This record gives sequence, structure tokens and C-alpha cells, in this order.
Amino acid sequence: MYFTHSRTPSLEGLEENACHASWAAFCQRAATTGEIGYDLTGSNPTRVGLPQVEAEPDAIAHALNAAYTASPQGIQETRRAIADIYQNQTTPERIQLFASTSEAVGALVKLFCAPGDEIITCSPTYPLLDCLCSLECVTLREIPLQDCAGEWAIDFWALEQACTPQTRAIIVVSPNNPTGHCIRCDELKCLIEFCAKRHIVLVIDEVFASYRLNDNPELVSEPAAAMADRGIVISLSGLSKVCGQPQHKLGWAVFGGDPELVSEAMSRLTYITDSTLSVSGWVQRMAPQFLAKRHDFRAPCLARMRQNYAYLQACAQRPDVQWRLDPIDGGWSACIRLPGWADDDQIAQKLAQNGVRVFPGLFFGYRANHPTLVVSLITPPESFAAGIERMTTLLTQML
Repeated sequence: MYFTHSRTPSLEGLEENACHASWAAFCQRAATTGEIGYDLTGSNPTRVGLPQVEAEPDAIAHALNAAYTASPQGIQETRRAIADIYQNQTTPERIQLFASTSEAVGALVKLFCAPGDEIITCSPTYPLLDCLCSLECVTLREIPLQDCAGEWAIDFWALEQACTPQTRAIIVVSPNNPTGHCIRCDELKCLIEFCAKRHIVLVIDEVFASYRLNDNPELVSEPAAAMADRGIVISLSGLSKVCGQPQHKLGWAVFGGDPELVSEAMSRLTYITDSTLSVSGWVQRMAPQFLAKRHDFRAPCLARMRQNYAYLQACAQRPDVQWRLDPIDGGWSACIRLPGWADDDQIAQKLAQNGVRVFPGLFFGYRANHPTLVVSLITPPESFAAGIERMTTLLTQML
């Protein structure tokens, strides 16, 4: 009775993931037998042996002991430091701070949507938006990215078919997790035009934008919001990926588009953020120093990604492999395609039982006729190579 009107789902449907259960069973067995397993799903940058951005002890002490400043938009100094990493393509006045990009999405849904409204996103993608939207009583509609032999693109025909009078926003992740698709400049131009014409907000999650594997000039530079002069376009990012610091909760939104619309949107958003003041004063004061040292993490992270992806590319050329590698523009994941008749969820379970943990494409919304395994490119290289070799051997036996 108490939870009849709760926005949370019924717990009866939240069963343990079979792949997770298989991996847990292997780890329990390995604790006794001494077997070695390879977890190729790790995306926590603080647990994969990458260098961490370190702060000066005196600066930490100062930040912890500084007088509290209640700022719904975020401390000016912090917003100026964020503007600086974008090479002044935006201004502190067009930046709003949050405790995370997830919180930012929740606040933006509150800002632009009423219960029963709709938001559109592209699939495959990381399965978080559906949860964030459901908590706001908003429906998430997914359209498939166009897949042309592993090359991805936004399907504008499908986008138009999905739009209804209740559509309030389109959310795109670039680089996408896990496909690695980055928005092209021509795609962004079409998206801005599409959204402005229909009075729809465009939100682009750019948390992985610092991790591109090539310098293709056709790809949109960050923040995409800076390229908009119509409608409302919002770019999201945060310390979690920019500095490899998910433990220091700080995200931000960069606003672009029509100046009058942006001004009203940010004023209304301040009403929302002022009700919680969720961003820690400590992390706001430390953020300029963290951002100044972001390359201490980014450079070795990017080098590891390139090393692991190059290893995958070399493996994919071997005559014995039963999979192929999708090309990616950026991001921390790589996608391994299986034969069309395979069941990626069952295969991921069997791999886990034999000491190789991967994500099935089903987890991200891959269609059944596009079976895919997803691995993390920030896995330590030795473990990554050993895990891929075992995976390849097991796949040969299974397929």
C-alpha cells in the first residue's frame, strides 16, 4: 500500500543477472582451485592501475576549510576552469554544475518535461537513461543507430517517426558507449535543425569526448553546444572521465543555442539546483587543480586504449578467429561481433563460467540478429591480451 504510487519499479522483476552470477560462481571456485580469470568489463578508472590525478595537500586542506558559498549555478572559479578546458569556446555564464552527469540528466528532465512526456535516445547505448527517465515519470523512446558493417550513424528517418507531440528532448551520447560512434559535423548540423524546428531540446553526453582514437576532422569537437546558434543544445561532461575521478562527484552542463532561450532555461534550472545545492564545496574548489592536471590521467589512459585496440585489430586478422572487430571513433569500449546466429547472452555466460568476463550486447540494446560482446579498452594490457586469447579459443570451441 505504501509504495502503490512509487516511481521505483517492482523489486520482483529485478532478478540477478545471469552473466554476473556465472562470473561470481567462477570467482568462488577460483578461490579454491587457483584458476586465473580475466575481467574484461572493468570501467572504473581507479581500479585498473592507471595513474591518478593527485592534488597538493595544502590545496586540499584549504578547500576543506574554506568558508561555504551557496551557489546554485556553481562557484565562478570552477566554471571558469571548465570553460578553459574547452579553449574558451564557451563562458562560465553558460555552465551549470552538478554532482554528476546523471544528476544533470535528472534535472534537465525536470526542467523540460512533465509526467507523461517523452525523450528519444539512440540504441545501442548504456542502459541508464531508462532508469533516470522512469524516476521522473517520463517515457524513453529508443531508435536504433544505423549500422552499416560496423559503421554507425544517426537514423534521421527513424528519429522523425519516433517524434510525437509529447517529445521534449533528444539525448545522444558521443562517443557512444559502447559503439564508439562520434557525431559527425553534418549530423550535428542536422540534429540542431531537426530539434530547433520542433522546439525539442538536444542533449549530448560528451563524457568520453577526450578519448578519441583518431583526429578525424569530420567529428564534432567538444563542446557541441558551442556550435549551436538555434534552439537549446546542452553538452554534458564531468570529472569521472575527464580526470578519471568518479569518486569526486562533479559534472557539468554547457548550454548553447538561442541566447534568449538559453538564458531562460538556465534561470529556470537554477530554481531546481537551488533546492538541493548538491555539489560539494570541497570538490568545486579543488576542480581547477584537478582539471589543470587532467592530462596526467588522460595521456596514459589513451595510450592504453590504443594499445589494447591495436591488439584486437591484430587478432581480428587471424584466420582462426570466429569474430570480427567493429571500428570505433572513441570511448572506453570495443565491440566484438559474433556470427549472426549466435546468442551473445548465452555465450557471455559460458565465457564467464570459463574465466572470461565480457558484456553481452543484449545489455546495451543490441538486436538479437547483431550478437555482440563488449570489452573495456582500459583493462590492464597483459590481462586484456590474455583474456582475449582465452576468449578466442573458447569461441572457436563454442561456434
